[in-house]
Amino acid sequence: MKISLVPAILAPIALLAACSTNSEPEHAAEGDAETSAPAEATVGDPLMLDTDAEAGTALISSNGSAVSFDPECVITETGIAGVENPATLHDFVESFPETAALRFEPVYMVDFGALCALSGGEDAICVIFESYDVEEYEGDIEVVAMGVYADQCRTAEGVGPGTSITDAVAAYGAARFGFSYDNEGREYVSFADAPDAYSFRAESVIGDAIEGEGLRAPGPHGGDYTGVEGDGYFETMVAQPDAELWEIWISTPR
Repeated sequence: MKISLVPAILAPIALLAACSTNSEPEHAAEGDAETSAPAEATVGDPLMLDTDAEAGTALISSNGSAVSFDPECVITETGIAGVENPATLHDFVESFPETAALRFEPVYMVDFGALCALSGGEDAICVIFESYDVEEYEGDIEVVAMGVYADQCRTAEGVGPGTSITDAVAAYGAARFGFSYDNEGREYVSFADAPDAYSFRAESVIGDAIEGEGLRAPGPHGGDYTGVEGDGYFETMVAQPDAELWEIWISTPR
């Protein structure tokens, strides 16, 4: 399970935008680079949802009364795979066929939970909600964002999970990476010309662990922070050679 837009989560993105005019990484690609394992999904394949899940997973059932899921899985500024800005968890559930397996996770990240449609046993499309005092599924819980993780899903410009930073830059312009200790070291990447509704995260096998003098962050960050200095917040315009996107979030305005 991969985890990552309410004000607290949007803050790193806003900070990235404020710090500069977003000029792209110089793609940092000098020398040979180790690449991550190829994704099993092929871009353009329909997104096939699971109908069951591993034992112990809390599943939510849909009666399929308002099915809008589109296996072509186009990402837009207002939705994913035909699921448009669900206001509540119930709205999200009813967007899928009644056979679809949806996993409820009240502790998805600090202060936030998720309800996710699964594909291949992994999160494919999720809605995110504030998890204060939430322990069980309730249909009227409000959604604050949507997240997509399945490699089959793409924007109109061809960008989605598994897209290399080089290709994302070709579609959306200059990129900038950044993370803050105040936000648990989670890294975000912004693109100069990407729609404001999108929030991106990247990963890299080469950048699996950031550790150095005055600089430490968990996770496979996509940016190359070699020599970067900061006071709790760090940013770079240089990408790891193998960096690619693994998560796109869409804010759901209310």
